Amino acid sequence: MTSSSIHPIMFEDFETRQTIDQIDNDDCIVVERVEDFQGLEELEVNTFCNVEDVAQGGKGDMSSSDNLCLVNGGKPHIGMQFPTDDAAISFYNEYARRMGFSIQKESAKRPGPDKPINRRYLVCYKAAYKRRPESVRAKKRVRQNEEGCPARMSIQLKNGAWIIKQFFDEHSHEMFASPNKSRKLPSHNKQHLQACARQLMDQYSKARCGPSRIARLLNATGDGTSNITPEQCQHYLRKKRSSNIGRECITVMQKFLNMTTLDDRFFHSIELDEDGVCRSIFWADGRARKMYENFSDVIVFDVTYKTNQFLFPFAPFTGVNHHGQSILFGCALLADEQEETFVWLFERWLNCMGGKAPRAIITDQDPAIINAIKKVFPNTRHRFCIWHISLHEDEHLRSLRSSYNPEFDKHYYRWVKGRTIEEAEIAWATLKEKFKQKYEEPLTEKQCNEMKSWRWLESMYEKRYNWIDVYLKDTFFAGMRSSQRSESINAFFDGYVNSMTPLNEFVDQYSKALLCRRDEEDNEDLKTMRTKPNFQGMHHLEVHAGKVYTRKIFTKFQLEFKDASFLCWHDVVDNNDGVTTYNVFYEVDDKVDSHTVRCGPSEGQFNCTCGKFETIGILCKHILYIMKQCYRLKSIPEQYILARWTLAYRNWSKDTRCGVIGMSKKKEVSPLESWNLRKALDEVHNEAVNHPDIYNATIVLLEDLKKQIVNIKKEQETEPVASTQVVSEVAFSTNITIRDPQKARPREDRKSVQGFHRENKFHKMKLKKGCELVVYAMKKAMTLGLVQLLRKD
Repeated sequence: MTSSSIHPIMFEDFETRQTIDQIDNDDCIVVERVEDFQGLEELEVNTFCNVEDVAQGGKGDMSSSDNLCLVNGGKPHIGMQFPTDDAAISFYNEYARRMGFSIQKESAKRPGPDKPINRRYLVCYKAAYKRRPESVRAKKRVRQNEEGCPARMSIQLKNGAWIIKQFFDEHSHEMFASPNKSRKLPSHNKQHLQACARQLMDQYSKARCGPSRIARLLNATGDGTSNITPEQCQHYLRKKRSSNIGRECITVMQKFLNMTTLDDRFFHSIELDEDGVCRSIFWADGRARKMYENFSDVIVFDVTYKTNQFLFPFAPFTGVNHHGQSILFGCALLADEQEETFVWLFERWLNCMGGKAPRAIITDQDPAIINAIKKVFPNTRHRFCIWHISLHEDEHLRSLRSSYNPEFDKHYYRWVKGRTIEEAEIAWATLKEKFKQKYEEPLTEKQCNEMKSWRWLESMYEKRYNWIDVYLKDTFFAGMRSSQRSESINAFFDGYVNSMTPLNEFVDQYSKALLCRRDEEDNEDLKTMRTKPNFQGMHHLEVHAGKVYTRKIFTKFQLEFKDASFLCWHDVVDNNDGVTTYNVFYEVDDKVDSHTVRCGPSEGQFNCTCGKFETIGILCKHILYIMKQCYRLKSIPEQYILARWTLAYRNWSKDTRCGVIGMSKKKEVSPLESWNLRKALDEVHNEAVNHPDIYNATIVLLEDLKKQIVNIKKEQETEPVASTQVVSEVAFSTNITIRDPQKARPREDRKSVQGFHRENKFHKMKLKKGCELVVYAMKKAMTLGLVQLLRKD
């Protein structure tokens, strides 16, 4: 024994506490019992052990890569050599599994601060941990696992090989004799960390499966011995997400650049502030841009949906296709809801769509959105969402309705639902004349509330061209009066994302949801082409409509044609200069209503005061009645068949696909296929270890399989790589740093955080007043009770 260096090894938890001093780095410690610490002899080991040497306890060389120590049945001993520290740890772990215990890493040493690790210490899982502070132990009241077990093994790096320098194999606890129990110990229960299992967990997590469901799926598709727990899945997913903190925006940009290689019309834009922090993101794929060329007449824009961990408002551009289905023309994640942010978004979206602004847009009454639309889309007809307005009506008209109802509502809706602009203006004048009072100072609370209501009403009158139907009859809105389509899109995305979805996963989930929506559209195309419409009366107009309209649009046309056939009659009002005016009456719920239809001097000119064709694009029952009964037309005039509702729009090019997973032509093994392969190999292994004949046959087949694998690899190396298989490598410049935004909650007085449900201020005020009344009543009752008690006394 040399004394050039001192390395004391303390076995504090052994029943017999001893210290070994004066141990040189080149010495090998043989420890079979605690008593053997005294009188250790030096042992020099210079060669690796092969398979036979492990079984026989002898030595061998490392002439073949197959001569490794990782074999079943081997036992660690001093001097065994391994190519890597992981190989030594795996060997000791496999030995522990067979013996019925588990191992853990205790510590590691380095020869210097910047030097690699050259020594590792492995101990039994019931060895003593480092003592934790009392505060930590008080917070975490769990059953203790430490028993001070002395079993351990140390390995040291010497001449490029890892050598076992210490090995002590006596335990202070009982072993698990059952393999089913020992494989559940911590160091053996690592099936969830296999590559195929990790990939499956990632995919199931993106499909909105929780840890419990992921564990059940993995165990059900395994070999029957899998015992992956929900806690393991949750730990893996949480660890992966935490490792991506600070790199989400970089990952999103990489995904966008990869999508560009798959879709040459893919468009994306990211807004950064002066510090490089990501503010807003916008993207749209090639098919969305192509669809906008056909359906650019009306879009819906809404930002009330926040469903990512940064709480960025999700802002989709929603349109209507030829089946009446909602389609997406791109989407954005915004930093805030300020006017400058909306101007940036609208400018990027307009640039993406080739500078073609929509004819009409539907939004809520957010002043920031209104001002941004005026700047970027000055010629676009802007309509306010009627649903939002109805909420404001309940809040702002409460005082007037409590004072003047039912007369107030009668005159109010006569103005809102006027059939002509003249009627609406007259109704407004009457409304003001009857219910707007002039009060003198000082005003009572009731009078103040009425004045506030009138200020809101007058402001809405100034905006009447943005929300009252009669002022919007000249503009096509595809039958939409609210942002409900955008909110239905938001509800649809609830099945793919939630408030904890990272940005990089949000892009993937959006692409999957988009594919699902487009699959529904393709299914509807197929139904329209494969089926024939069911005609009610085989009239020429109905048959003609069935040939040109899509399936769902024809169903809407049929409802109008049915009413025209059975519920309508007419009177001729005027016939002057070739223009004939009809009053068309129809009965609904035992009530008779009428609209005026004017027919031009030449055949095929019809106009109705209901304005259904101008706003929806389908002929109303009034015009259809006149065409059928008065003009006896056998086909619908060409100008009254809106092209966007016809089958011709199904023939646009669908070669442009969105850049999502699976667009590359390269065939790769999926995680599920890898998991099934592991299952099949485990089944073969379980059969082979119990039958020598099966084992020998398996070895022969594996040798042939290895030769086939080598040949396949050689053939692939000689084949030229197609350009379509290349995925771009993203290299970011070193002079710019893209940072993730800070996670901050939005203001409570803004729109809801999750989904599109909004808080009704009226209900809040009502609840507050109710609580105040209850408190007042309780105080009053207590006061009266006290007075009565005093009187009795």
